[in-house]
Amino acid sequence: MKNTSLLLLTIGLLTACGRSEKTQETQTSSKTDSVATAARKPKDCKTVVDADKLGKSDVYQESGKSIKVTLTLAQDTSSTETSSGCYFNNTITVLATKKSGSQLFKRTLLKDDLLYFIKSDEVVERSVLKTVTYKPTFNGQRYINLVMRVIDPVSQKTADYTLFMNYFGEIVKVK
Repeated sequence: MKNTSLLLLTIGLLTACGRSEKTQETQTSSKTDSVATAARKPKDCKTVVDADKLGKSDVYQESGKSIKVTLTLAQDTSSTETSSGCYFNNTITVLATKKSGSQLFKRTLLKDDLLYFIKSDEVVERSVLKTVTYKPTFNGQRYINLVMRVIDPVSQKTADYTLFMNYFGEIVKVK
């Protein structure tokens, strides 16, 4: 009797687990379809970055630090709507490697990453990421400092934000 009830319990659990996996698979595929249709690429949007700067990597190496930072600017599929049309957003890929060549971290930054750290969202929401540059530190800090420049496409006003990232790729502070 004990073996029979144990066998029935095991079969019941396996059947229930198999059904939940099937429902999760069907739910995930429908979510992916809706995301794919929502993320259509706008056709006639303008850009604030020259085409020759897109995809080009800038490599920075400090003598006091044992890491090399590579910044690559790329065009995002999303866009920012303004009164004078739409503008493509940009992304920056930060790749930090040790002198030995092993990778510390790789992270893609968006202008939206600033929204978690600043008080006024209005400037960032209506602007587009233009450039990100490496800012050297001379006091041996254990941070990577990046200056992110965003530009308002309509008024052409720029705003600079300094990002402090640790060696795990996490943004610690924004000034």
